[in-house]
Amino acid sequence: MNEVSVSFGAQRHLSATLTLPADEPPACVGVVLLNVGIIHRIGPHRFNAKLARALAKAGVATLRLDLSGQGDSGTPNAALPFEQQAVADLQAAMDHFQRMGNIGQFAIAGICSGAYVGLSAALADERVVALWMLDGYAYPTARTVWNRYTLRVREAPLRSVGSGLRKLVKRAARAIRPVARPSSTQDVWDLGHRVPPREVFGRDIQTLVDRGVAVCLVYSGSLRWYFNYPGQLRDAFSEFDFIDRVRCEYLPQADHTATTLATQQRLIRGLVDWLQGTPR
Repeated sequence: MNEVSVSFGAQRHLSATLTLPADEPPACVGVVLLNVGIIHRIGPHRFNAKLARALAKAGVATLRLDLSGQGDSGTPNAALPFEQQAVADLQAAMDHFQRMGNIGQFAIAGICSGAYVGLSAALADERVVALWMLDGYAYPTARTVWNRYTLRVREAPLRSVGSGLRKLVKRAARAIRPVARPSSTQDVWDLGHRVPPREVFGRDIQTLVDRGVAVCLVYSGSLRWYFNYPGQLRDAFSEFDFIDRVRCEYLPQADHTATTLATQQRLIRGLVDWLQGTPR
């Protein structure tokens, strides 16, 4: 395995680490890794670094990148709004990856905010042929809501009963004296990302799948308020035919930032196996 720090971009403000297999030419698909929130490109609990080295052992080259203004990367003059700038950064990373490694196709692996940006980049650039998202956008169903509350009752029955009674009292009070309430909005996620409507997300994934992009969606137990059973993706998007063409995993024992070694190993092994089994 060989690792080298690189700088690139129109103003050479972007910093990244290129990891290459030691004794063989890399596979034709390179992997781009990016920040999780504001965490340095090393990843939470060094997850990105460990993943890059595991991929190098499997013959796959990676470039783990700090987006503009994060980690070791500077902010360009006249920076774009965050998501647009992040997509431009990923495209600059793919350009540099191509020049250094003679690689023309890419997989993007992102966690949380990195998953959102990865999706946007995949839609914008046809060089992206695979997308792995951990705890990206999630769309609850009626069963999700049922599971959410029954799980809470099982874990803390007395507290749940008390909470339920308080809610009944509040509802009764509102019925007697209506109170003006703000209109409901979508949930706001990290770094200002707003969850797109279900139909928009469905069309986006359908677009990628129809283009031949391999898509893997992974949800951890930390997201159980929004995603909490294995068949949820199928239930939420049953009218889309991508449902039988994407891989979806629910890992209730895993957590959002891969805290435990067992979680890290499970995620890394699953991602490496998925990439190796993806036809090109």
